[in-house]
Amino acid sequence: MTILDIGNYIGIKSLTEERKKPLIFAFIFFTVYICAAVFGSEIQKILKLDLKMGWVQQIVSAIAILLFAYFFKAPRQLLALEKPKDKNWLKYTIFIGVIFSIWNLVTSMLSNDPTVNSGLEYYLFELTMPSFSEEIALRGAVLGFILYYVKQSGFSNSKIWIIVIIQVLPFAIAHLLHVESFGEGLRIFLFTFSAGLGLSWLRIKTGSIFPAMIAHSIINVLDSILGYLL
Repeated sequence: MTILDIGNYIGIKSLTEERKKPLIFAFIFFTVYICAAVFGSEIQKILKLDLKMGWVQQIVSAIAILLFAYFFKAPRQLLALEKPKDKNWLKYTIFIGVIFSIWNLVTSMLSNDPTVNSGLEYYLFELTMPSFSEEIALRGAVLGFILYYVKQSGFSNSKIWIIVIIQVLPFAIAHLLHVESFGEGLRIFLFTFSAGLGLSWLRIKTGSIFPAMIAHSIINVLDSILGYLL
């Protein structure tokens, strides 16, 4: 099996449920996630919590996705809340986490946009919150329904890759909302898009969301640690 033979990855082959209108539900879950994140952000503002990071935003969005998913049959299979099924899952996880951390660090340094952040809250947040809520929503529910769709449709590898690439785009584009320059926007978009693609591949390759969560945590903090050491 080659890296491009995605149709035979365990994350697709292991799916057993038949799901009606999976693309519609993928879109609905994405919408629920975005709305819950905005709602959580507003709650944190109203409560005037002494927090620098978006804790409430991430917690509310994760809870919303988990609760909504349990209205569907086999929610654990849908969200890939299962033990990794590939024996090399840890190797793949570390590779994805480290390679994208280094990429983010190098491009940030070249663009004079340092990624180093300080404070215990920052590292606790980045180690836990985005890697949990974003993976549960995007690589869990949204990609989960998309994978049911491609399996039930019997698509070729090339078509599966195209669909996986397309599903990464919306969240990458969302990261452009607060950029201040074209160069910054291009760097953030390329990094977010490629990292999302790598995490999606990891989820499909291993048949589990947990490697993607771990890799996401590595990506979020390793570049800052390396930047501090350098």
